[in-house]
This record gives sequence, structure tokens and C-alpha cells, in this order.
Amino acid sequence: MIIFSGPTGSGKTSKLLQIYLNKGEKERTDDCLVLVKNAAGVSDWRSRVELSTMGSLNVFTYFGFAQREVAAYWPWIEEKLPGGMQTVEPIFMNVETAHYLMSNYVKKDREHSGVYDYISATPTQLAVQLIDNLNQAAMNCLSFKEMGDRLLRWAGEERERILLFNQVLAIMQKFRTFCLANRILDYSLLVELFNQYLLPAEQYRTVLAQRYRFLLVDNLEKTVPAAQQLLRQIARGNEETYFTFNPEEGINRFFGGNPELARNIFFPLCAVEKLTAAYTSSAEARQLAGAIKQKVFADGELKETSFIKGQLDAELRGEMLLKTGAKVVSLLEEGVSPGEIALLAPLIDKVMEFSLERYLKERGYSLVNLARSKRLVDIPFAQALITLTLLSHPDWGTVITYSALQQTLSLLLKLDPVRSARLAEEIFKNALVLPELDEQGLRAKIGFHQAEKYQYLKSWLREKQQQKLELQHFFQLVFGELLAPLAPLEEDILACRQMIDALTRFEQVVSKDPEIKGEELGRHFIDLIYNGTLAADVLFRHQGDQEQVLLTTPYQFLFSPRIDRVSYLIWLDISSESWFQSIAKELSNPYILSASWEEKKEWNDQIDQSLRCQQLVDYLQSILRKATAGLYLADSYLSSRGWEQDGQLYQWLQPDRTGGEA
Repeated sequence: MIIFSGPTGSGKTSKLLQIYLNKGEKERTDDCLVLVKNAAGVSDWRSRVELSTMGSLNVFTYFGFAQREVAAYWPWIEEKLPGGMQTVEPIFMNVETAHYLMSNYVKKDREHSGVYDYISATPTQLAVQLIDNLNQAAMNCLSFKEMGDRLLRWAGEERERILLFNQVLAIMQKFRTFCLANRILDYSLLVELFNQYLLPAEQYRTVLAQRYRFLLVDNLEKTVPAAQQLLRQIARGNEETYFTFNPEEGINRFFGGNPELARNIFFPLCAVEKLTAAYTSSAEARQLAGAIKQKVFADGELKETSFIKGQLDAELRGEMLLKTGAKVVSLLEEGVSPGEIALLAPLIDKVMEFSLERYLKERGYSLVNLARSKRLVDIPFAQALITLTLLSHPDWGTVITYSALQQTLSLLLKLDPVRSARLAEEIFKNALVLPELDEQGLRAKIGFHQAEKYQYLKSWLREKQQQKLELQHFFQLVFGELLAPLAPLEEDILACRQMIDALTRFEQVVSKDPEIKGEELGRHFIDLIYNGTLAADVLFRHQGDQEQVLLTTPYQFLFSPRIDRVSYLIWLDISSESWFQSIAKELSNPYILSASWEEKKEWNDQIDQSLRCQQLVDYLQSILRKATAGLYLADSYLSSRGWEQDGQLYQWLQPDRTGGEA
């Protein structure tokens, strides 16, 4: 077994890929298992493999592999569950449906209980936290009881918190019971069943050993403890195992990974090949990263560094944004590519995005906000699916927005914005029933050719209303008869396909909930869409990133598959306390569900503040290891709300003598 250990950009993944290609050229790849960190990594790996005799490409994330195995060997698992054999295969529930179900449980419980009185989060936000608890427990190999015990210890001795946590534990138990009874597997239950019933089975271990002779694992430091159990099992019986490990990526312990546990388990068993050169950052950037850590945790001094090119300070935040825009334009005029400049802020509000975007646009440049979530409903063709559904089901009482109706009319009838707006106004006046054009004098106003299309749409909707179709069938007819003839782009087709697929999965799960009537399933799905749960980011890549300056948060910068490295960084609002985000929420805390919790068995403000500092330092170090040319610091004395700012980050970044340009 060999571990390639080195920093970001040292060529670890390239070495792993070359080993795979070498084996594929000599023999087929059927008996080689590759595990990578995420779905983007799977796609990237598969796209880089070109072999004449490949065989099966067994490239998975841990969750993807576990899901395939649970599906393939489901009878071995189900025979051990309460109730025994009941189904041919389980239903795999996506995260959107899991959050929707949990939100319903929380909402109904909150309506009849006073234990939530001091909680400001919405039912949807609380549901996300409860799902996170279940996922964290599964990733760390904790049983439901162990998870509950830790949450109650975290609650301390406050009566209100104890009552609240007992209440939400009952909700999580209700969710888990529903899933088990109906053989519906969310992420947490799938991982738990795989590790509890399948992986320990001698019969399955024999099959696993016979199937894979070679194991390649990228980013071992990012693997969760549950995944490390699988890796240890496969590595015991195969011929060759190769890992990559980044010793500098401490940030992963805040997102489920456990690099220390991985180091303790695998390093004693492996030969370690160290890689040092890093193409994604400069020596000065790495030195600054180390100096920040020393200053924060070892009372070191941050000496003047050539990597910090200057500070863009101002009294007011608006002035800071103008200085930032000017600096970006200056770099662009010097020949720096737009995609080589990244602006990072802990929070990106509309004022920041609008100000920077307008400043650059006026000077012929473009900005892309990578932190902005792209909802599926924002794709015009997907939005048309929803708008036409609501026009066909006025009894649902779901509000159609004016902009959604106008854009749908423009798409379907090929109307310009002015005419589609005029038609949308008349439809709203007519209680969202499509009016007769001649009665409103609209035929000539929208054009006779468009009027023919309008009459067809009106007749089509009336016909489908009378047929009382199931929503899935309705979606398919909308796409096939109304949208497909409009020559949709690949993004449009994928959006509609995802919408239909999401509906299918949603109905599979929610139809088994006795509290939701069958005829209400469609309305509940539309609610899920409008709550913004279903995102389109996983399907689409932003086009032209290299021609756009990047605006993003630290998290998005580090975890975006599109950012390998940049030349220049500009950190905004460095006096803001928003850089210091707590990992703990009202009902969830990843730290207490990790291995580290067992060491102290307590939670207090000192631990919370310490973890905030550790997380930010890890963020900054990882960010600097993806920059090559320089860093600018931008700050304002007053925040966007007019409040004085005195966050610690500003002090961390002050050398003995400020260098560079102002």
C-alpha cells in the first residue's frame, strides 16, 4: 500500500490517474475500484480516462458505491430488518424529499408545542439541521441512541433545551421509523444499513475481496469514518492499494472528514511517498498561510510579506467596494485574465454584488457570483412547466408570480416583453383564467400569428384540465407538446428532465405518508419547488468563467470544482465578524457528533470560539494555497448597516509594517 502525501497542486491525483491508466493498458479495469471525493470528481476522472480496453469504470463517491451495493445485495440486508423480506428493492430518497418530509413533521409538531418558542429558525431550516444530525451520526458510525445521548449532553442542564431536544429526537425517530417501515433510504439510513448489516457480513466480504484486486482512493483526508471502514476492509485482501493525502487540508474536519483518524489507521500500514512542489500557489502564499497560523495559535508575528500587495481601506462600505472595483480594473488592464481574479467575502449581499457588477460592466468587464444558488425554477423551460401546472390547477391556490407568467408567455408565444406584459396583466385581471382576445381587444395588440398560438394554448389547457391528469403525465405532455417544438437547449432539456425525475422520486416517497392525500401530491411537489429546495447547480456548469471575475464565499471558493487556482485574491470586509462562523446551530453541532467530542464531553463558549478560529485559519490557509500572484485586503470602518467593525481577522493580517500599494 502506498500513500502519495503532498499539498494542493503537488500532482497527487495525476499520479493516481497514471497508475490507473497503466493498469488499464495492460489489462481490463473491471477489478479496479476508484473512490473520489464528490460527483464532480467522478465526472472529471471518467472524462480523463481513454483506454482501448477499459472494461467497467468503477469510479464512485463513497455514497455512490454504498448505494450501488445496497441495491445489489438488498435481500441480504432486508432479511435482517424488522418485518423481514417485503420488497424487491428499496426506494432511494433524494435530499430534497427528505428535507420536505422532515419539514412537514417539524411544522406540525411546532403548531402544537411550545418548546420552540425561543427558536427563530423556520421549519425548513430546522428540518435541515435534523437531517444533518442523522447524516453526521451515520458518517461517524454512531447509532441513533448514541446520537441522542450526545445531543442531550450538549443541551446541558437547561430545562427548555432538554425538552426541545427530546421533542426533536422524537421527530427524527418518527422520520426514521417511516423510512424503515416503507423501505425508503435517505443518506443516513443507507450508510447505516451498509455499515451495520452488509459490510460486516462474511459472505459480502468474500464477494468484495474477489471483485477488486486494486483500490485507488483520492483525497483520503476527506473521507468520513464510515468510508474508512470500507477502505480498510478492501485494502486487507486486495493486491495493491494507492491513496492520496493532503496533510494541509485541516478544513475537512469541519465537513465530515476525519484526516487524523485516516492518518492513524492507514499511515502505519503504508509506504508514504512525499510530494512537495505545488503548482497552484507560490512560496510566498504558502509562507503567509503558515505565518497566519503561527500568529493565531503560537503568538507568532506576521512579518511584512510581498504577497500582500496592498490594503483597500475606507470609512464607508460603498467606498470600499468602489476601491475594490478600481483595483480589479487595474489588474485587468495590466493583462490579468478575469477568471484569475477572485473576490472573497464571508457574506455576499445584493448591494455588494450589484455595486461590483455595475462598476465592472460599465468598463466592459463581467462578474459572476459563484455563491448564488441557481434554482431549478429559474430555468425558463422548467419555470414554464410550473407556471402551466398552476394555470391548470387553480384550486391549489398557489400564487403565480407576475414575472413567471410573463416569461412563460414570452417563451411559448414568442412575444416581446411589452406584449407579454400586457397579456399577463389581462390574465391576472381575469383571475388567472386565459381571457378571450377579442373581448379585450388584444388580438391586434399581440399580433395575429401570436394570437393563433395563444388560442392553441388556451384550448390545450382547457382540454388537460378536463382530463384531470396526474402531474407526472401532465409534465411529460407539456414538454412533448408545448416545449420540445421550441428547440430547447441542452440546459433546458436537462432542467425539464430533472424536474420530471424529481417528481417521480417525490411521489414514490410521499405517497406512502398517510398524512398526505394522493390528490395533494402535486401541490406538495410545487411547494417543494417554490421553497427553493430543488437546485439546478448540480446539472449546469457556468459558461465563460475565464472571461468573468469571480465573486464568491470562502466555502464556494474551496469546494467549487471549477476553481483550480487563481492569480489574485481580494478579501472583502476583513473587519467583519461574519468571517467567524460557528459550526453549531440551534439543533445541530457537527463537533459533538465527531470523534473529538469524546475527549471533552462538554460544549461551552470557549470551545465554540476556539473552533471558530480554527475553522477560519484552516479556510485561509487552504485559500492561500490556491493563489499564485498576490492578495489584496479590502475593508471599511463601518458595515453596510452603519455599525463599527472590529473583527479579529483584520488584526491577524496586519504585519509589523504594511507594505505594497494602497
